Amino acid sequence: MKKAIYLIIVIVMSLAICSCQLSNNETLAIQEDYQESYLERLDRINAIINVSVLDESDFEYKWYRDMVTLPGEEITVSLYVLNSKIHAYNLIENKKLTLTGEQIVDLYSVSNDKIQKEFDEFHYWFLNNGSTKYRSYYNGLSKGYGLYEKVNNKKYLDKDFSKFTLQEEIELEQWIKENPDYELASEEPNYYFLLEILGVENLPEVATEGERIYTFY
Repeated sequence: MKKAIYLIIVIVMSLAICSCQLSNNETLAIQEDYQESYLERLDRINAIINVSVLDESDFEYKWYRDMVTLPGEEITVSLYVLNSKIHAYNLIENKKLTLTGEQIVDLYSVSNDKIQKEFDEFHYWFLNNGSTKYRSYYNGLSKGYGLYEKVNNKKYLDKDFSKFTLQEEIELEQWIKENPDYELASEEPNYYFLLEILGVENLPEVATEGERIYTFY
């Protein structure tokens, strides 16, 4: 009788251990699938950087200067790219997402429903014409940088646009808003678009589609 009871206990314990192992394996598989999908989402918004192809001098440029490596991976993400595009989204669509690039990176390993919801909103926008709007915004900012140099006979902050921080770009936006060039706006759609989303009023008619000039890297 005692042997039978002991055998039953052993069987129950073995089943429990097997069930636990299966559960752990399923959880691990789900996590791996989620992270693989998440990497694809980051890649779609051009946030993943292949560091192996960069030279040491490349790290002076804003796209590569502020980067982090994903936990447990050899994959590098540009915080500038993420934060710049989130800023543009809020500006273009008049939104107030508090989402940051750092929080997006954290979502790779730590779930957060509020942050996930904001990232989903931003990601959907970028894949549905948001990338085109961002390109136009960025090119308009570049045109504004060139205008500052033309007006003041020196570079804004005495540095190349490719080496700006995001905060410096936001400060440049303010100068552009306060010093609009209506002639340039009538000729350059990207600059016009930037003035428009910055809230500049009484803008002239814009150039036709065939006259658009893109300088995005």
